[in-house]
Amino acid sequence: MNKCLFPFCLFLLFQATSLGAQKVLQIERYGKAESEKIYIGHEIDYRLNGNDYFLRATIEDFNIDNNVIVLADRYVPVNEINALRYYRTWPKAMGTSIFWFGIGWSSFAVVGTATDGDPSTSYRWSDALVTGTSAVTALILPKLFRRKILKIGKRKRLRMLDINFYPDTSSPILNKN
Repeated sequence: MNKCLFPFCLFLLFQATSLGAQKVLQIERYGKAESEKIYIGHEIDYRLNGNDYFLRATIEDFNIDNNVIVLADRYVPVNEINALRYYRTWPKAMGTSIFWFGIGWSSFAVVGTATDGDPSTSYRWSDALVTGTSAVTALILPKLFRRKILKIGKRKRLRMLDINFYPDTSSPILNKN
């Protein structure tokens, strides 16, 4: 076992040293140290200056020198983007959870009423109201909070980064001839 593990770990070590550069589109927020990163291959919804509609495209590459995002059918300068749109996943998950809460509430009320043996207890309108309210909330919640629009401007900005894992030989600091 140990004879196979050492060469495998050595192989992984040499693979980690051959990492190349990463190009990233970074969303920075004023006053916050952390930022969101968008990588090559991600699909983005963006709105250009002067437009009131969003376009969707997959990022093919970043041209760092010209500050341009390369998409499948066009080039988009970063300073021309005034908004990004995100699709959230939590509203659908929350809606599903609320729906099953209502179903569970009603199921326990029906089973409890049928098995408790007390003739004074029954399935009440309040039990049906909880179930109905949770079902309506489960349908409306994903529609209301499906998307988030991130406006680029005063407090948020887009910046392109090229993260190199190797020294730049053209740097005047490294070339002191």
